[in-house]
Amino acid sequence: MVACACADSYGEFPADKTYSSVDAPDSYTPVGGTTVRLEFVDDRISAEAGCNRLFGTVDTSQGRITVDSLGSTRMACPEALMEQDRWLTAFLTSAPRWSRNDGTMVLDNGSERVVFAET
Repeated sequence: MVACACADSYGEFPADKTYSSVDAPDSYTPVGGTTVRLEFVDDRISAEAGCNRLFGTVDTSQGRITVDSLGSTRMACPEALMEQDRWLTAFLTSAPRWSRNDGTMVLDNGSERVVFAET
């Protein structure tokens, strides 16, 4: 029998912080002049990609960002910004893995990887 007092290998999630994207995957090119912004407060997430604001509850355990009940404002914007909102919604609902290092956070869903800097 082996006993283990194992801690979460992902560390503590950096809640109550805001992040802006600094590097995006090749499959996604941000609309000029925009970035993806994520804000985590308690068990809530707020996200923006240039048009609408996304919001909902978030679970960051097991090294993943898992959103639930993701809602959105419904502003009419140019189609490129609306497409960017759809991409962000799909990315966040894909339960990407998170990691962090020296003020940056990386979200990776296996096919796309986005790097964020703490702001």
